Amino acid sequence: MRIYLTNLGKYNEGELVGRWLSLPCSDIELESALQAISVSSDGEYQEYFITSYETSTGLAIGEYDRLDDLNEIAGRIDGLDTHELMTLQAIIEHEAPDVSAVGEILDRLDEYQLYEGIGSDEALGSYWLYESGCYDLSVMGTLSEYIDCESFGRDMRLNSSGNYTANGWLECS
Repeated sequence: MRIYLTNLGKYNEGELVGRWLSLPCSDIELESALQAISVSSDGEYQEYFITSYETSTGLAIGEYDRLDDLNEIAGRIDGLDTHELMTLQAIIEHEAPDVSAVGEILDRLDEYQLYEGIGSDEALGSYWLYESGCYDLSVMGTLSEYIDCESFGRDMRLNSSGNYTANGWLECS
């Protein structure tokens, strides 16, 4: 996660003074970035805002989100494995939470299940019928070849709390 910190007072005076900061960062790096844009708690300029950002999760960062909150969240995101990161991306895509809600989502990440690569009713039906192990189709013999995966998947979708995302099918338990 990277943010562009901007000196609010200078901006209001018509001058753009800012600096990119990669998160998570140490307190020393944070203080150094604020000093570089002439922002300090006891100086002439005491306020900053975020004019741009880059994230791998799709999280929307607001102009006035707290640096401490962003830094903590960035640190927690850095600790995720690939599947957990993909799950978080899917949750953010579906729920569009603000920064204050992401901490709670990270606390409950194990309540979500992402089925990677499933992006259609047909793929969803096929997964549940043939890959999940939930159904023993061998007892049906050749009759199982006539199952309509798309219709089955549509019914699964309509009867669940899941949603399709760019990373796959996402469900919350």
